[in-house]
Amino acid sequence: MQQARTALVRLLNRERARNGCKQVRAHRAVTRTAQQHSDYMARAGSLSHTGAHASGPGDRLTDEGYRWRRVAENIARSKPDPATALGLWKDSPKHRDAMLTCAFRHVGVGVSKGNNGQGWWTLLLASPR
Repeated sequence: MQQARTALVRLLNRERARNGCKQVRAHRAVTRTAQQHSDYMARAGSLSHTGAHASGPGDRLTDEGYRWRRVAENIARSKPDPATALGLWKDSPKHRDAMLTCAFRHVGVGVSKGNNGQGWWTLLLASPR
């Protein structure tokens, strides 16, 4: 799955560059948070921004010790293919806006395969304090 995460970040940064934004860098705590959420969604069989214990993306990042100023989370259930997941987000104005917010500096990608072979994707973007 590391290869899929790396590929998605590369595709995301290409899209950000086309739109005048600096690249985001993978961050250990942000990646861990995104992966845990993808694993949670796959286990629960539910695509939701609400995680264990009714947590939101900011709650989960704080629990990992990341001090954030701004956070956005895109989620998807699709083929376990980075280009497919990114394409879904690009086609949604709200998700596209999150990806192309130039203030974000860090990124984490989570992907977990469900029982049916579908990928449960989490793209977590954050700006540190």
